[in-house]
Amino acid sequence: MNKQNLETELILLCDYALISKEGKLSALGIFEELRTTNPTAVLAKGFLVATLSGTPNTAYKLNIKAEHKVEKRSILPPLEMGVQTGPNGRSNLLLELVGITFPKEGIYDFKILSEKEEVGSTHLTVIKMNNNKEREVAN
Repeated sequence: MNKQNLETELILLCDYALISKEGKLSALGIFEELRTTNPTAVLAKGFLVATLSGTPNTAYKLNIKAEHKVEKRSILPPLEMGVQTGPNGRSNLLLELVGITFPKEGIYDFKILSEKEEVGSTHLTVIKMNNNKEREVAN
């Protein structure tokens, strides 16, 4: 596998995550929706978690992006991070997200890129609820 063949085996959003000293990944409260009655939704705290597979013992430079699926407006500042695969070619990524604002309802894509190529993605659907807790039609 060459450096361009990095891929995600697992990618998700959750309430809390950790990597033990043995390298074991734990993720709690996995979610794909964020519901709000406010004009904008805010994720007070969460984690983007991924298991990556690539060339053994190789360093990769990653970019993390999150944007509204239709408008392509970014909701995160530019994020760059490095990961190092182990002898088995795998590495866990854990990114804490704090106070992320979603300006409108709809689908937001969270993407991991390596050398400008997408290696994995997941999405979060923001749903605007009315005061009666009934789901309004999402745009």
